[in-house]
Amino acid sequence: MACRRPVYSVSNESLSSNLSNDPLRELFEACKVGDINRVKKLITPQTVNARDTAGRKSTPLHFAAGYGRRDVVEFLLSAGASIQARDDGGLHPLHNACSFGHADVVRLLLEAGANPNTRDNWNYTPLHEAAIKGKVDVCIALLQHGADPSVRNTEGKTAVEVAEAGPRSVLTGEHRKEELLEAARAGAEDRLLALLTPLNVNCHASDGRRSTPLHLAAGYNRNRVVQLLLQHGADVHAKDKGGLVPLHNACSYGHFEVTEMLMKHGANVNAMDLWQFTPLHEAASKSRVEVCSLLLSQGADPTLLNCHSKSAIDVAPTRDLQDRLSFEFKGHCLLEGCRQADPSRVKKYLSSDVVNFKHPYTGDTPLHCAVMSPYPKRKQVVETLVRKGAHLNEKNKELLTPLHIATDLSHYELMDTLLRLGAKVNALDALGQTALHRCAREDNIQACRILLSYSVDTTIVSLQGYTALQVATDNVHKILQEPPAVLDLESQLLEAAKAGDLEQVQRLLTAYPHIVNCRDLDGRHSTPLHFAAGYNRVSVVEFLLAHGADVHSKDKGGLVPLHNACSYGHYEVTEMLVKNGANVNVADLWKFTPLHEAAAKGKYDIVRLLLQHGADANKKNRDGATPLELVREGDQDVADLLRGNAALLDAAKKGNLARVQRLLTVDNINCRDTQGRNSTPLHLAAGYNNVEVAQLLLERGADVNAQDKGGLIPLHNASSYGHLDIAALLIKYNTVVNATDKWGFTPLHEAAQKGRTQLSALLLAHGADPFLKNQEGQAPIDLASAEDVRSLLQDAMAAHPSPSCPAPTVPPPTPSPSLADTVVMPTGTALSLATPVPLAQDTVVDITASPPDVTTLSGFLSNLGLENLLELFEREQITLD
Repeated sequence: MACRRPVYSVSNESLSSNLSNDPLRELFEACKVGDINRVKKLITPQTVNARDTAGRKSTPLHFAAGYGRRDVVEFLLSAGASIQARDDGGLHPLHNACSFGHADVVRLLLEAGANPNTRDNWNYTPLHEAAIKGKVDVCIALLQHGADPSVRNTEGKTAVEVAEAGPRSVLTGEHRKEELLEAARAGAEDRLLALLTPLNVNCHASDGRRSTPLHLAAGYNRNRVVQLLLQHGADVHAKDKGGLVPLHNACSYGHFEVTEMLMKHGANVNAMDLWQFTPLHEAASKSRVEVCSLLLSQGADPTLLNCHSKSAIDVAPTRDLQDRLSFEFKGHCLLEGCRQADPSRVKKYLSSDVVNFKHPYTGDTPLHCAVMSPYPKRKQVVETLVRKGAHLNEKNKELLTPLHIATDLSHYELMDTLLRLGAKVNALDALGQTALHRCAREDNIQACRILLSYSVDTTIVSLQGYTALQVATDNVHKILQEPPAVLDLESQLLEAAKAGDLEQVQRLLTAYPHIVNCRDLDGRHSTPLHFAAGYNRVSVVEFLLAHGADVHSKDKGGLVPLHNACSYGHYEVTEMLVKNGANVNVADLWKFTPLHEAAAKGKYDIVRLLLQHGADANKKNRDGATPLELVREGDQDVADLLRGNAALLDAAKKGNLARVQRLLTVDNINCRDTQGRNSTPLHLAAGYNNVEVAQLLLERGADVNAQDKGGLIPLHNASSYGHLDIAALLIKYNTVVNATDKWGFTPLHEAAQKGRTQLSALLLAHGADPFLKNQEGQAPIDLASAEDVRSLLQDAMAAHPSPSCPAPTVPPPTPSPSLADTVVMPTGTALSLATPVPLAQDTVVDITASPPDVTTLSGFLSNLGLENLLELFEREQITLD
């Protein structure tokens, strides 16, 4: 038969008054009543763990804990009281504190090392005690310190099965759940920590979206709360009613740090809700650009489709973001392919635009990743990347080049490959160390030998003030101190050319002129001229050329010295090589010309120099890219040079004066838009009303009467679009106002047809002939689309009818010689302009009346008797100006 546990109470431990003179009894009584001074007086190393032999064999700590005497408990612990002491029922002091609900004492004991899952003789834990006695706060404190609610007593019952109503809600995770959720939402850390237990950390709201605390904290960007929840076991995979995980919420609102935290704790970046939306769908659709990049860097797939068959790329609201998602996904796929050293995967994603893609947070390029790879095909991948244009000396966020990494990992075959392909053997890391420093410290003898074979500089001092020799192990020390082999003459010449040591170059070539085109056989097979050109050693280049250096010699990659000079932007060297016969269109093994090199590196002056000497801007490399397609974003000046006339035409069209000034030359001032209407820059500036550009072009000698393929001159364009200032400027520069296009249209035809009143008046004032007809037999008045233009032309034609063209029947105006402006038409007819409208015979003018209001358009027209034109002028936006 099961043994029933008796109910114990500390209060039942009565202390007999007749034993008051017993020092132990006095100590127990002091602990019970909390008399700290008496306790301090009575406690000794012998009595601190004394037993109440007359009762349950409790210790002073049992009494103090059971009666909630926190200061006494604290003192007893400091005096050496045993926190694990058991009374004769197996109870620890923690059982007593929990049974009577002394939460502050419970926390003190737990923090001092009390076991929250200790059991008495009936397998009751402190949590059983608190639950059965209804001590809610104690239950929370125990759970927060690791109490196990699944422990069963000798009757087979857990704490929740013996609990009263209050503790039962704690043990089921329902206690003050709404307050906990609100604390998570509001970021109230203290309130959250007061309520949080392992049993409610993943509770779901009873209404709404059934969110967990982590959903709410993530959605409201409560960084600290998210961190606390994750530390306390919050489930990053928990789903709300719509299937959203916390990562969906963080990404939807663009909370970068929260997103990062969730992913570090294992959140699935490709988790889907009920509608198959991933976190990347959420971030992309809301233009959360940085979060998108973060997700992609952790493996998010932008090609996954939601229930509407839309990918994250499809739901991105802008073309720029769509392109960025595609580009970064491709880049990260390439990085992963390189980490796996998978040639087929690398080939699938490798292209010139991503070959030097950098991981946004580590700065690693595909070449870094390939060098780090533990898989056997890494060398093949490295060589593929370099052939495609990978930068051998690119540094990651830690300022490590691929060579540093290969050295650290003892990937000897990759070290040799990188150095053979041109990696800088003396590249420095963040501490100013070469690869030799790093391997010398690690006793990596083989790596040291490889670096020494490529002439690493052993004298370089790091930022910490050490050479490789000074940090080397004993074994490496011996190698570094070995005397170097005597270099042969060719090696001396190559090194002198690289270093710019003109005296050494002169001495060697004077004595041994036949070695002028020797090769760096251990490296890229470069000649002295390759080195001097690449390192901008102008005086050495000049001397080498004067002594027979071959400007056409190619290294093992097919590069000539001109490639080197152009790639690094060495203008004087480039000019010198070109003058000495270097081929500006020579191509290397990847079909890169010097112009490709200069364009890709943004070397403006070099690009201009090459173009001036006949470089072909349309040549394509092996990837089918022209130099223009390699220009980096933001290098507008270089791109303009390569576009040539098209750039000037575009600048004139857009009214970019500074750009026009930069591009304009005597040779291209009248260049043509061969892909369009054969317009000149002046046509475009006139048509798009770019006055400053037009003035500059005219001042520099642009042909004011140049015709496009339809026979239009710039004045036609200005007239058609009503650009008054442009038209006046063109007239000032003696444009032909009666020029005709292929269909016989004059600028006046254009202005009349488009209802350009002021333009028509300007043209007439400067000799435009209203009687000229186009091929259809139409005069400007026949095409006039606005009543005021028609009236203007009628007045002009009526005043001086053409002999060959009868004037239209209109009432003859009364001329006013003092106001009329008379011009002679090409037909010989004198024409009077700006004739005022006569008053009717019965009109009485009140000379005492107030002067007419001519400050407004309506007042002005009324004063002229032309009120009927007010609506037309307003529609055409004709002002008094």
